[in-house]
Amino acid sequence: MARREPSSRPTAAARGGVGAPPRRGKAKAPAAAVPIVIESRIDDAGRIEWRREQIVQAAVACFARAGYHGTTIKDIADKAGFSAGLIYSYVKDKEDVLFLVYLHIFDTYQRHIPERLQGVTDPLQRLCTAVRAYCEAVDRNIGATVVGYRESASLRPELRRAIQGLELQTNRLIAEPIEACIAAGLVEPTNVELLTFRLVLLAHGWALKHWHFADRVTLADYVADGLRLYLQGMLTPAGRSKRRAQQARADKESAAAAAAAPAVPAPRRPR
Repeated sequence: MARREPSSRPTAAARGGVGAPPRRGKAKAPAAAVPIVIESRIDDAGRIEWRREQIVQAAVACFARAGYHGTTIKDIADKAGFSAGLIYSYVKDKEDVLFLVYLHIFDTYQRHIPERLQGVTDPLQRLCTAVRAYCEAVDRNIGATVVGYRESASLRPELRRAIQGLELQTNRLIAEPIEACIAAGLVEPTNVELLTFRLVLLAHGWALKHWHFADRVTLADYVADGLRLYLQGMLTPAGRSKRRAQQARADKESAAAAAAAPAVPAPRRPR
């Protein structure tokens, strides 16, 4: 009998979707989490994680090129450089592979954003850092994010609900800094859940329109411009004052770093 192994570190919520609008200034808490498992015939947890990472990377490339329904397990195996039979040692079917792609995406968010928030205590700075970190995580997974938007309807309902639950869990990494800013009087009271989704869409937009903006704007400039547009409509007078002080300090630090950087020698002219 096939052994059932945890699919990844994150867990998916038992219920997905959004219910009644939350009170202003407070986001709806995600539903209780339950473990999600994917069948595997392999007993070595480290080997499972390693092989599934290879499968996910190959699947993203195949799904991006031919779509979920136009891709076969053999296509994924060929891209990964091993046999289709080996894939079936780590997943039950192609839908499991697509589910692993989503788990990989949310695992990246749930690891990278808290890492970037370590040591950041100011509420407004935490909000800006969280949004920037979300965009950075999306930038690491451009192909997977686009596949995720395009192929979610291919999952059976219970897996789709699990992914919705993971999305709500991840959104708390943005919602909590918003709530802290409201409590500190830096952001006007608002529907936190709506604002959270809008900031998440800012991050996802980098992947969805990367084909156009990649050669026109840097990720840093994309994030800075998006934050400027959102913040100018949501900050209180105290929040605007704090934001100006933070920007002035950042500009000063940037100028000092540039001045301290070693000069790049001019190219030598050929004789």
